[in-house]
Amino acid sequence: MAKKFKFKIENETYEWDNQFITGTEIRSVGPGIPESMDLYVKPKGEPGRLVTAEESFDLDSPGIEKFYAQDSSSEAGKI
Repeated sequence: MAKKFKFKIENETYEWDNQFITGTEIRSVGPGIPESMDLYVKPKGEPGRLVTAEESFDLDSPGIEKFYAQDSSSEAGKI
């Protein structure tokens, strides 16, 4: 059986079939993260940082990657 790799989005755990996942793929998991929101990764003991669409994460590294979404400040005030 193929290994499943785990990561979290907003405290919800998801499984992924590949060792690597991109920002675009993370946005498509679960209920999905709309383009109007920014995607962040929260490394342990560090502040969250913005994730780009092309950025790739190794899900086989120690610990579990944690991601979260926030309203995009660049969209503020737009109709």
